[in-house]
Amino acid sequence: MPAIEFKLPRGAILFTDDEWAYEFRDDLGEAHHGLRLFLARRRTLEGNHPRGKVLLKAVGRPTVEAGARIKRARAKLEEQVRLATYLKHPGILRVHGLRKVEGTWYVIAEHPSGHSLNNLLTIIAECRRWFSPQFALYVGAQVVSALESAHTAKDERGQPLGIVHRAIDTEHVFVDWDGAVQVADFGLALSDLPGRVASTVRRPQGDAFTSSPEMLLGGRVDARSDLFTLGLVMLELSTGKNLLDAPDGVSDEVKAKLSRRKLARVNRAIKRARLAGCSPATESVIWRAATYTSEDVEAATAKLPQGLRVPLCKLLQRTPSARYQTASELAVDLRGWLGEIYGKSEAAAEVSRAIEEAGEVFFELEIGRPRSAGRPQGENSTA
Repeated sequence: MPAIEFKLPRGAILFTDDEWAYEFRDDLGEAHHGLRLFLARRRTLEGNHPRGKVLLKAVGRPTVEAGARIKRARAKLEEQVRLATYLKHPGILRVHGLRKVEGTWYVIAEHPSGHSLNNLLTIIAECRRWFSPQFALYVGAQVVSALESAHTAKDERGQPLGIVHRAIDTEHVFVDWDGAVQVADFGLALSDLPGRVASTVRRPQGDAFTSSPEMLLGGRVDARSDLFTLGLVMLELSTGKNLLDAPDGVSDEVKAKLSRRKLARVNRAIKRARLAGCSPATESVIWRAATYTSEDVEAATAKLPQGLRVPLCKLLQRTPSARYQTASELAVDLRGWLGEIYGKSEAAAEVSRAIEEAGEVFFELEIGRPRSAGRPQGENSTA
């Protein structure tokens, strides 16, 4: 049962400020922490409609039934806005601010100008192939640049904020028509921001299939978890595979190889996931996270060229100490393997080719073309 429900007519004015009116366009469903996600359009107070789509996270008035949850959601909104003041990087979607209007709180965030990697994977699958290794390296290099900025951010006193995104997946990374890459939504981030709302349950914060083993198993999560999940994203872009997806499950024989201590850890993690209302599929993902081996990583990357296979094999190690230790370390390696022959223009061209090959699927997803392509911008671009 959602903590909040909004019934709004399309075109309704949600609120205004000194410069803009915010017009409701679409309800994008429930986001994390019981928040509702809307697509809105900014227009001038005179009624003109410049290109100004924004995303709104909203939470309404506390109710008797869901009062505690709504109060917590409001606190998370305030935390996201405060944290956003330290996230200054062109590869991170901006948060414009928080508005409190007649009992409803809204966080106003930049709308991505491109396509989510999730939509791009749907499109490329229609072409019966996957993106090039260079594309995966390029996206990885761009995302890790944004993560390096977030992971090393400090407060006004020069104290590290310890920011960890915790939901680097194909829904939170976008590539636009010019090949620019952006990371969205630090609303699930872990940080040392003073006064932050601590998580009460150790569980996956985003999609379980793009969670780190330590997050799935209730361990300590740090910046290396973001690097692991970035590795999962890069693997899926180039192969269509997900390392944590075991279609036939984990066999009893493999489970029996776990020590008593590790088996107890898995069972605790499964219990926590159930209590937190995670999908039933999360149980098999937890088993896979606890049992996959370096040989499984080698098999998943076997057909990739060395320049992509080598960093992926290091990124996807189950033990954090065996991975890249910092985003800056990974960034150096990815830039080295990528070289200077593949950049924004090549990435943009690869996306355009995939869309042309996919044909009608592109239009079924309602992804708008840029105005320079001669077609109007789609009203329901990826969010």
